[in-house]
Amino acid sequence: MWFDQMDPRDPLHLTDGVWALLARYYFLNNANVWLWGLYGNNNPRGWELVPVNKRFPEFGGRIQLPVPRGEIAFTYHHRTADNRGMIIFDNYVEKIPEDRFGFDAKWDLKTGLWIEGSWTIKRQKMGMLTNQEILNAGIDYTFGIGNGLYTVYEHLLLSSDENPFSFSNRTSFSLATLSYPIGIFDKMSAIIYYSWTNKAIYNFVTWQKQFDKIILYLMGYWNPDIYQLPAQSISQNLFSGKGIQLMFVFNH
Repeated sequence: MWFDQMDPRDPLHLTDGVWALLARYYFLNNANVWLWGLYGNNNPRGWELVPVNKRFPEFGGRIQLPVPRGEIAFTYHHRTADNRGMIIFDNYVEKIPEDRFGFDAKWDLKTGLWIEGSWTIKRQKMGMLTNQEILNAGIDYTFGIGNGLYTVYEHLLLSSDENPFSFSNRTSFSLATLSYPIGIFDKMSAIIYYSWTNKAIYNFVTWQKQFDKIILYLMGYWNPDIYQLPAQSISQNLFSGKGIQLMFVFNH
């Protein structure tokens, strides 16, 4: 989620790409190391609040280790931000060093469990955008009802602060996902967001029908007219208010 802008409601899972070079090395015990470099990307990605300075390369890495019944990983990324043109700032700085630290773990027990967190710090005072903390925890399980009802619950806490881990400007919301295969070619799914900060509910339902080369998606949504969920994608604007969408996808 550091480099994409996927929306879980988008059936095509489309996202803008980044110019990057990625290398991975796998050990015999399934531990692996990632190293990457990015260059020439100028649009905000993921949860980034300040655009990157595309003239400076970005770099980072990840160490992923096996643990009993799961895996754990630590991630780091460095970039140079550029706040020029952002009207919320009184002074513009072309080169703002930024470091991002991440931690995630998941386990496959009787249920799937995972926890993720990241801390982003800018090496220059930028008010409430100096630090950003994100914490997310989730669980999933397939109930033995009919063809199998797959359920997911996640809770996310997001905060932007002048001082690290003060959580003085936080946003909190929950996500519930339900998916049920009606048959071999039909599937129903629903996604429900609840914003604990704004006390608002966001609903999204999809019926999917598979043909030989065509997939039909019938989507309905019932959301507040003013969208107040933090999002990674501009597609949020497509689901404001109430409406129905019909999508035909041709695979060749």
